[in-house]
Amino acid sequence: MFTIGEGLTLNAQRYPDKPAVLFGDVAFTYAEFNARVNRAAHALAGLGVGKGDHVALLLPNGLAMAELQLATAKMGAVAVPVNARLAPPELRYVLEHSDSRLLVAEGEFLDRLAGAGASWPPALRTVVAAGTGGPASLPRYEALRDAAEDSEPDVRVEGDDTWLIVYTSGTTGRPKGAVRSHRSNVLLALTFATDFGITADDTGLLLMPMFHVNSIWFLSLSLYIGATCAIYPHRAFHPDHLVEEILRRQVTYSIFVPTMFTYLVEAARAGVLADNRLRVLLSSSAPLPSRLRDAVLEAFPRVALYEIYGSTEAGAVTNIRHRPGGPVGSVGHPGLAQEVRILGPDRKELAPGEVGEIFSRGPTLMDGYYKDPEATAAAMHDGFLSVGDMGRKDADGRVYVVDRKADMIITRGENVYPTEVEDVILRAPGVLHVAVVGVPDELRGEAIRAFVVPRPDGPAPDVDLIQRLCREHLADYKWPRSIEIVPELPLGPTGKVLRRAVRAPFWQGRERPI
Repeated sequence: MFTIGEGLTLNAQRYPDKPAVLFGDVAFTYAEFNARVNRAAHALAGLGVGKGDHVALLLPNGLAMAELQLATAKMGAVAVPVNARLAPPELRYVLEHSDSRLLVAEGEFLDRLAGAGASWPPALRTVVAAGTGGPASLPRYEALRDAAEDSEPDVRVEGDDTWLIVYTSGTTGRPKGAVRSHRSNVLLALTFATDFGITADDTGLLLMPMFHVNSIWFLSLSLYIGATCAIYPHRAFHPDHLVEEILRRQVTYSIFVPTMFTYLVEAARAGVLADNRLRVLLSSSAPLPSRLRDAVLEAFPRVALYEIYGSTEAGAVTNIRHRPGGPVGSVGHPGLAQEVRILGPDRKELAPGEVGEIFSRGPTLMDGYYKDPEATAAAMHDGFLSVGDMGRKDADGRVYVVDRKADMIITRGENVYPTEVEDVILRAPGVLHVAVVGVPDELRGEAIRAFVVPRPDGPAPDVDLIQRLCREHLADYKWPRSIEIVPELPLGPTGKVLRRAVRAPFWQGRERPI
């Protein structure tokens, strides 16, 4: 049937005594975790949730989030994972737009929302509190789950049924809800297992926020193939905690955003990770700078380092195994059953080497944007989907992601893609993060400005050296007109630098040229 829930059910029979989910000091076998998921499904049914109903999940990383994602899968309901960092108006929009009829939320989040005067959409019939805190009048998730039966839900779920509505980050206007089926997520799990060699013998560390598709796919992969999934037990990321979990759980694979690799490399160089069992490292959500790629390969010579390009809407589109001396800047060839086209403004396919908009098609594609046929149609062309990324192919069919279309800088009529400038700046000693954006300029239209965050230890970034590196490696129209050292940059929930937030103050009351 190609459904997410059936994988857990089967593995509870195949590996009943094997660890399935680890969180802090708690460990559940496949049989135990399957029973908890079944009880969660019956608890939701007792609250009136049926097949096709939408259940919003406003929860931190942990057991409740994992249980409820799998519980909705087993009972044919639709999970709507919600970004816990949303402001009250943003949260209300997602709950209202998604037509969620039930919300399960961390009690501490509910207290914070109540203090901010948040109100619920009329269609939201039930709110359930989990964890600690929250109004005493609300039903408690843990009590409802523990009181329910643990038999398998008697619901027929098909592969084409919707499992998730995942809201994008809203880089252009309101967030859009990507509708994803069971089948598309199962195929992602099987593709990851095939392409990256992950098996039931592995232990993975789920690190990123569990409302994000990367972590949803990671959980799906682990539980569908019978691996062990260790959920990072801390609310905030800290390098020491990351290393501690890798060693404590004897982690063999995990997925990171590029900034996190910096800490892994430092720990390896310091000898702290000498006894690790890591064998597969995955990078996603942002381009992996070539300097950092080479540092990872040097620090972990026995590890297979892969980079994935994809999106909430398309799934994992391409991947590449990085090796010393390999192609710089490429995200590899299309994955299994994926097709990629590079199209120009006239929607004609471009020749190798030419930069255009990336369109992809494959079995992991979303079904569309929820209640937004216009946005769905605008993103599609001839069955292929674009999320606004610009890129090119080489003569061997490898894909190179140049940048987001919205982040492209037009200076004196020349197109500049921030990623290639940032990649050069990151080669300079002492640079931790960098954001390159276009700011208003009467002569050029946009001037290139770089904002650099120094590393907490080590030498301070040398602005003169950064400028020399840019002159050495970049065409003159790509050189930053100014370089500013700043204490921090705005980061998204997965650790990506948010260029739009850096750029926005400069363009208030002005119209960008793109």
